[in-house]
Amino acid sequence: MQIKDKRVIVTGATNDLGLTFSRELLRNGALIIALIDIRQSPGEQAVKNLNNEFGRKRAVFLHCDVTNNSEFNTTFKEAINILGGLDILVNNVDVINEIDFSKAIDINVTTIIRGTLLGIQQMRKDSGGKGGVIVNISSTAGLRAVSQLPVYSATKHAIVSFSRSFAQPYHYDRTSVKVIVMCPGLTGTPILEDLPQGISSADILQKYQPQRVESVAHGLIYIVRCAQNGSVWINEEGKPVYEVQLPDTLPQKKTEVDMKEN
Repeated sequence: MQIKDKRVIVTGATNDLGLTFSRELLRNGALIIALIDIRQSPGEQAVKNLNNEFGRKRAVFLHCDVTNNSEFNTTFKEAINILGGLDILVNNVDVINEIDFSKAIDINVTTIIRGTLLGIQQMRKDSGGKGGVIVNISSTAGLRAVSQLPVYSATKHAIVSFSRSFAQPYHYDRTSVKVIVMCPGLTGTPILEDLPQGISSADILQKYQPQRVESVAHGLIYIVRCAQNGSVWINEEGKPVYEVQLPDTLPQKKTEVDMKEN
């Protein structure tokens, strides 16, 4: 999809990555962006900076606790009214919290699911919409096991599976809404809330060196423009984004001969 003159919503928009996503989308011609986040002061400042850089009324901030279902529903509808429609949705909410796993699931999984459903509802062709693109931000932790962050890894695996399932022809043939997954490596300044005993933020940041947010934002632009529905993309170590192929079938069952050979 071309980005020029498109209407965009970015959730989790005031963290390093969300704000850089918004700036890069505007730089590539997006008409207007609604930034949704719980952090009021940073959100208002972000919108002020974006409008100073790209022109008046190119960005708007909407305060919202996306873990509150009714508040998220209301705010999303308000964003649609302000934008005058929706073409691109970037679901970017994220937290690392290994102690309060319910909170991690609410933020990293439930809000992504709810945001995707709200976006499809607004853009689906079989209900009068024009179709569109949804990019769900997962993580490389959603494609491999991470011993230090098992809860975080599980939530990111969930995003990958949910997104790929909603990208199947059963849904896409009716909605014309692409659902794409982006899996960045550790990026910018991650939100490290509660970690298991014996593991510190310094341990995580030393083992997984953060990459620049600009690198991931450039990858997002490529994905919106070029990625196929249901595709999964990795951006890590500051290198260009690349697609990975995941199996759509269960692994073959090992036979007794295979097990003897191993």
